[in-house]
Amino acid sequence: MMERSAKGSRERILAAAEEVFAAKGIDGARVDEIAALARVNKRMLYHYFNSKEELYTYVLKVNFEKSLSAGKKAFHEKGDLKHQVAAAIRNYFYFLAANPNYPRLMAWEALQGGKYARKVLPEVWEQGLPSLKAILAEGISRGVFRPDLDLKQVLASITTLCSGYFTNKDILAILWEEDPLSPGNMEKRLAHIIDLILRNIVI
Repeated sequence: MMERSAKGSRERILAAAEEVFAAKGIDGARVDEIAALARVNKRMLYHYFNSKEELYTYVLKVNFEKSLSAGKKAFHEKGDLKHQVAAAIRNYFYFLAANPNYPRLMAWEALQGGKYARKVLPEVWEQGLPSLKAILAEGISRGVFRPDLDLKQVLASITTLCSGYFTNKDILAILWEEDPLSPGNMEKRLAHIIDLILRNIVI
């Protein structure tokens, strides 16, 4: 019973921290606010995390892992390689739609110069990179993808095109005079992104 209670407290702390950090960044966030939102006292929070910085870094790590997992699901499937790439982009795009805190956290971290991301992102990235490399290498060997593909550039394009749509949704809503997050507009945007990427990598 105590173990379940402790697990529940820790999960509430992480959920609250994600909300506050996404809204205010690490500099604007206050431990008192996180503890209050999590319905725990500060002593309990510091029992699990030694500092606000440690908590923030862990929140980033959890979100990086969720993001990577969303994209990797498509690569467990067999079949058409172009379909697998398109499915990976789709999974990542809708991961961002379902997790609005993620693009906000990434935007705040970019403003920090990646100070905290560099502590956890390389390790997480290395866990997912082999499967991404393997699918592109297979596509190149089978003559489906261009032989001169730069994996870093491809992934940077996918990440920027997808995340940029959600970080700029409020500006787009003004320019378009309609909701960028409506199902129809999200599907149009996703189709455009997939088309751009496939045009770039397919022979």
